[in-house]
Amino acid sequence: MNMKLLMIPFLALLLVAVSGCTDPAEPTGPAVDGVVLSVDGVVLETVPEGFEYLGAHDVEADDIRVDYVDVEGILNASEAFYNLDSADYWIMGVEMDSVESAENFITQYKAGFGSLAVGNRFAEVPFNEHDATVITKYITAGGEYNVPRYSYVWNNENFVFLVKGNTDDAEVVLNLAKATGF
Repeated sequence: MNMKLLMIPFLALLLVAVSGCTDPAEPTGPAVDGVVLSVDGVVLETVPEGFEYLGAHDVEADDIRVDYVDVEGILNASEAFYNLDSADYWIMGVEMDSVESAENFITQYKAGFGSLAVGNRFAEVPFNEHDATVITKYITAGGEYNVPRYSYVWNNENFVFLVKGNTDDAEVVLNLAKATGF
């Protein structure tokens, strides 16, 4: 990853620390089963053991449309960065204008992946009392071909969550996804 890109979260975190505002924002979204949902939820209240929180930032709807999926109904989005054993992880939270828009986001996002030559690209994984889709893709890393990378995507009401990492360990990414509580 480009060093300039790595500096952005650190500078943002430094500015927050200097201002004295180091606590994550209180979630202010709608309550579902007693849990308040908000894109601020990507900043975990309880970070799994070993993970280091690096920072978070808002994401523009146009950036979501370019980087992930071009859909209507995006209201707000934010992304938090974590690190574990020199591997980077991201949690993206996207607030949509309806449950239907959230489901469409996931459908369209998944449609952007081609089929695999061998095996299944998508699998359903239950956690936190819902099902998420684990998406497997393969990259070339460190001179090795077909290194797996995993991302988990699901919605809770009108919120879409996407958790991914640059690791070949699906269980570690799943543990971070579970830590969202959603």
